[in-house]
Amino acid sequence: MRPDDDVLVLRRDLGHFGSPRVPGRRAVLQPVAWMVRPLTCTVAVATTGRVAALTFDDGPSPAHTPALLDVLAERRVRATFFVLATAAQAHPGLVRRIVADGHELALHGWDHRRLGGLPTGEAVGRVAAARDEVEQLSGVRVRLFRPPYGAHTPAQLRGWSRLGLDVVLWSGWAEDWRHDEEEAVAARAIAALTPGGILLLHDVRGDPETAGPDEELPHFDRADVLRRLLDGAPDYTFQTVGELVAAHPRIRMVLRDLMG
Repeated sequence: MRPDDDVLVLRRDLGHFGSPRVPGRRAVLQPVAWMVRPLTCTVAVATTGRVAALTFDDGPSPAHTPALLDVLAERRVRATFFVLATAAQAHPGLVRRIVADGHELALHGWDHRRLGGLPTGEAVGRVAAARDEVEQLSGVRVRLFRPPYGAHTPAQLRGWSRLGLDVVLWSGWAEDWRHDEEEAVAARAIAALTPGGILLLHDVRGDPETAGPDEELPHFDRADVLRRLLDGAPDYTFQTVGELVAAHPRIRMVLRDLMG
């Protein structure tokens, strides 16, 4: 397959993304692919090679991002950081370090507000302003966008596309928005790895205000989780999202549960 031979898939929901596969997928017939494509988001790439992307959301965070960057530098791994504009404003030096260390800078929004329920114009405008702010702080162009919670509508997807943004979600996660032992979080991350996958991780939890009254906010060592993840997947090569999608066909999905 060539890198531009996208695989289009219909999904009712995300399913269990803690297992190393995307279950229950159904390929879209080519005659209707042109109609479905504007409704899709990239979730992975199609390859049998053990290559994947590490992505970090909700940062940058002075409590965790420097240590994550140290580990990535030690292991000579490049990742993709989906930053919030508010966090970038608060910590511009960390944004510049992400870029200086050779990682891919991407956008996660102005803040962690869910965008799916907003009017299209407002959602597109907020993302445009956030991108402008992050680009000004970093000095680099931002091309990738991951909406908070993955929430979106078809009209918003079209609007973000007109901004020149490429909407990228994920194929697996480690549930690192809740507290757990480092070993357990790393084990979930390793289990969620799949060839061509895009793994969702976090610098920090970007929505602590949504935690339940009995929920313990995460305070584990995220750098230690990353070390354990890299040690536990020695046969994987990690690239940025941009590198993955440039080299392989994308797996694009219509994810109905994330619409709205």
